[in-house]
Order: sequence, then structure tokens, then C-alpha cells
Amino acid sequence: MNRVECNEVVRLEARGIGKRAVKYKFRDWLISRQRYWGAPIPVVYCDACGIVAVPEKDLPVLLPENVDFKPKGVPPLATSEEFVNTTCPECAGPARREVDTMDTFVDSSWYFLRYTSNRDKDRVWDPELVKRWLPVDQYIGGVDHATMHLLYARFFIMALYDMGLVPFEEPFKNLVHQGIIKGPDGMRMSKSRGNVVNPEKYLSRYGCDVFRCYLMFGFDFTAGGPWDDSGIAALDKFVHRVWRIIIDTLPQTADPQNSDKFDEPEANLNTVMHNSIRGATTDIGRFHFNTAISRIMELVNELYRYNNDVPAGMQNTVLYRQAVRNTILMFAPFAPHICEEMWEKTGESPSIFDQPWPHYDENALKKDTITWVIQINGKIREKAEGKAVMSREEAEKFALKAGRIPDLLAGRQIRKIIIVPKKLINIVI
Repeated sequence: MNRVECNEVVRLEARGIGKRAVKYKFRDWLISRQRYWGAPIPVVYCDACGIVAVPEKDLPVLLPENVDFKPKGVPPLATSEEFVNTTCPECAGPARREVDTMDTFVDSSWYFLRYTSNRDKDRVWDPELVKRWLPVDQYIGGVDHATMHLLYARFFIMALYDMGLVPFEEPFKNLVHQGIIKGPDGMRMSKSRGNVVNPEKYLSRYGCDVFRCYLMFGFDFTAGGPWDDSGIAALDKFVHRVWRIIIDTLPQTADPQNSDKFDEPEANLNTVMHNSIRGATTDIGRFHFNTAISRIMELVNELYRYNNDVPAGMQNTVLYRQAVRNTILMFAPFAPHICEEMWEKTGESPSIFDQPWPHYDENALKKDTITWVIQINGKIREKAEGKAVMSREEAEKFALKAGRIPDLLAGRQIRKIIIVPKKLINIVI
């Protein structure tokens, strides 16, 4: 209600000729459909007894397989005489089965209850198992589900709760709506617009791992966006880049000879590794899959940098193999097939999908040095690596000697130096 409408309501109430009210509307639900798939409606029609429910001992009513799906103006089930023609449960006379089926939402509105004890033949679900496992922690669905499956499932569970059959009123603890991937023109995909993206074209060219990675990296999970061929090509290059750094450069053994070597290149690799694990762990939990892959990209870049800076015989192979191992583990949810292959080729076993998620070390994320921004009269003139914590005297000496700062200050009188801890130093002249 906007401000004008709100003011109008206030005036009507003040005059005693109206009052505000809240009304709830439950959309009509089509429970029967003229389709083959879906649960058969357990009802028979008898000329003598009328509409008769199928007894519980004869449930479930199973779908027949000898049906004709060609359009005939009748539901497919009506083409199976063996299914249609039956006997009345009350008078044993001839009867006809219902040939419509229930909407599949009738099943999906409660089947998560059945998942807890799907092999139980004596009851629909075990109350103790339902109490242990439910309600569902995370529901993911399109925004259109808000007035369809989500609404129906909530209705079912609230009804079952009122009947005392489940111990909770809401079926799902958390809801996330995924975005919509649109056509290359930015419009919703439609055959009439001619902007439908055929996955088979890309699966045959790039493979499913690249396709999966692009879907998760190229789009914000909750926002979606337009399809871009250049985007999937870029992800294809990255997947190949991961393969090359892991397969072509990995030392065959974790030689402990240089395991104590922890110079600046090793310190950088170790920090980036643990930072990537922390970032990917957090981002995946928030459904920020695009930034999680970015974290993995940072670690892959650092692996390449370490290989370029440190000769093979001088590398800390224990640390390097650990970084490679964690790279594969983090990348596996996005590119499962190639990661399983890399896992095996690097000598790891058993399957990567039997491995725990890697952990990060908070201590490894603490850096003794940072990149200081050095300004002159508020304008950035230099960036230099220095100790994160310095006294004022140390910080001033550091700034005045950094890079080209001495040349820029030649012949100038310094009025004051402003220091923002662990961030910048501003020299005022």
C-alpha cells in the first residue's frame, strides 16, 4: 500500500465507512489431470453403488504399462482395458476405474517424509526418524514455486501437524530462490524468440565439467543472467589450466628434503592456500559459487607463480603437494569428473568423493607484512610492502624511503605525516 492509499484508508476509517482487513487467498489446485504420469486416483465407478473408494488392502493402485499415448481425446489410462475394467469393492459387480491421475505435486508435497524410511512396508514413515531428520534444512526452488510446490508442501505439513502426525508446522527451515538463466539476448528463453540454449551443443564441445563450472561461475546463483558463449570458453581455458599445473608439474614424491624451507614464496603459497580454503568454504555455504571458484582461481595462479619463481629442485614439495591436493578437493564439487581423474593421477586414493573437505589454519592467514599506500597531499604516489605494525617513527622512515618518494619530495618541506594504521601514510607538504 502506497502513501496515497494509506491516507485514503485512514480517512475512510475516521469517517466510520470502512476498515482495513487482511485476507488470505489459496489458489485453486487442480488435483486431477488427463496424463499418464502421476499417482492414480484410487476410486472406481459402479452403476449400482456409485463412487467407491478402493480399499486400503488393495492400495497402491499401480499404473499399467500397456497404454497408448497417441492423442485420442481421452486420457492415456483410458486406452488400457485391463486397467479400466475392474470389480466394485462393495457389490463385486462390474466397475470402471478413474482414468485421471493426481497432480505430481500431491506426492512431492510430502515425499521428504517418506525419504526417512522409504523401505518401511508397514507404515508411511517412522515418526522417530521424521523427528530426527526433519524439517528440511534447505529448500531451493524458483520464485514460481512460491505459489506452487512451496505453498502446497506447507499446506500438507500444516494439515499433518494439526492431525498430530508430524511434530513441526513448517516443512523447510530456509529458502533460497535460484535465478533464471536467460537467452543470449537477455530475454527469458523461449522457442518463439529463438533464443533457447541447447545444452547438448556445449556438452559435446566442452564436456559436462566445463558446462557445470560456467553455470556456477558465470552467474550469481540467486540472480541468474544472460547466456554468453565467451564466458563458457573462458571457463574451458581455466579447466585446462588447472589440469596442466597439477598433472605436468606435480612432483612424484613429497620429498622431505626441503620441507623446512619456508622463504617468501612458500609463505605466500601457504597463505593463499589457506585463504582460498576459508573463502571457498564460506562462499559455498552462502551459495556464492561464482566467488568460490574465484578463490580456487587465486590458488591456481599462486601455484603457477610458485613454479615460475622456485626451481624444481628447490621447492618445498610437501607444501606444494598439499596445495595441489586442496585445489583438487575444492574444485571437485564444480568439476567432479576431471577432479576424480586428477586425484587418481596424483596418486591419491580412494575416490575423491570419500574425502573430507579441507580445513584452513587461521594462523597461516596472519601476515607480518602488508602493502602500504603512500600518498603525497592525498594522492597515491607509491605502494610498498612493509611491516604491518610499526611505531610512528618507523612508519615515517619507511614512507620517506619508499620507491620514488625521495625524488618526489626533493627540495620540498614536509608539514606533517598522517598515518592510518595498517593502511596508508599521507605526507603533507
